[in-house]
Amino acid sequence: MTVSKFHILSILLIWLLYQACSTPLQSTVQVPPEGEFFELLSEYELSISGESGFAPASQLIKYEVTNSLFSDYTSKERYVYIPEGKNAYLRTEGHFEWPEGSILVKNFCYGKEQVGEEKIMETRLLIKGSDDWRAISYQWDENYSDAKRSKLGDIIAMEINQGSEKLSFDYIIPNKNQCKSCHNANEKIEPIGFKYANLDRKINLDGREISQVKHLVEKGVISLNNEIELPKTMVAYSDPSADIQDRALAYLDVNCGHCHRPNGPGNTSGLYLQYNEKRSNHLGICKPPVAAGKGAGGRSFDIQPGNAEESILYYRMLTQDPGEMMPELGRSLVHEEGLKIIKEWIESLNGDCTSD
Repeated sequence: MTVSKFHILSILLIWLLYQACSTPLQSTVQVPPEGEFFELLSEYELSISGESGFAPASQLIKYEVTNSLFSDYTSKERYVYIPEGKNAYLRTEGHFEWPEGSILVKNFCYGKEQVGEEKIMETRLLIKGSDDWRAISYQWDENYSDAKRSKLGDIIAMEINQGSEKLSFDYIIPNKNQCKSCHNANEKIEPIGFKYANLDRKINLDGREISQVKHLVEKGVISLNNEIELPKTMVAYSDPSADIQDRALAYLDVNCGHCHRPNGPGNTSGLYLQYNEKRSNHLGICKPPVAAGKGAGGRSFDIQPGNAEESILYYRMLTQDPGEMMPELGRSLVHEEGLKIIKEWIESLNGDCTSD
């Protein structure tokens, strides 16, 4: 070997070593064995190694929902991982059927204006097994170097700035059983927010406004069936220009409808709070409670048209009594903005529950 060839090979080797050291390693997402969870979030390799906080790996696709479940004024970052060559296909009722090994990732965060820094409270995962989803939460350490599996959940004393108010409350990280109580459909865990009606929206990508559904199809995350009629797209409940009933039903769908639906744990109440529900009795209008007990707050009907203060639904959203409030889990605070929407809707309704 001549000297010139040796120098060329040396330079090439040095360049390759430099590239290996200077370029962050990309994740190859790891899915734990069926029925198990990793103890540390880093073991899933959902985040790029060596980065503090959550730096999504290249295999993760970010997505947004039109309407989000209220969780004590946290903001949320959402990502989906789906095994290569697979996709989730649309079912007739607007949810998706997922392949084994899929993972939905959701970070619960407070912003600098709320707590003085960008703070990740927890990262929740939904992991699709061969037959069912599994839910688990991971709690971050103080340096955001990693997050540890939260087996029993946790209660964290919090104080946040929200608008002109300072709110003090207990932030609750759920345990495994509490996760299942909300994500329950026919006694199996199912994603709540990832459904067609709540995904069909415009998003901004690289400075362009595009259809999110089209983007997810192009990325191979979801597939649509031309033979299935697409569900009605949800309005944003925060949009004051939208019809007040559409806004109210969008809010109730994402905050209450995962329990209050025919295949949910709240089905025995007869109160079904989905966006596409049209039957007034199942929406609670002039419907007496089935078994609300003291949760009725002395009121006679789930919804008393024209009178939010006399409606059980409004009362249970307003109260912070753990034995009476709705939703039962997921919040310690009252969602004032959501409450205002529901009040406006109820007071726009006409009817007399005392007439024959």
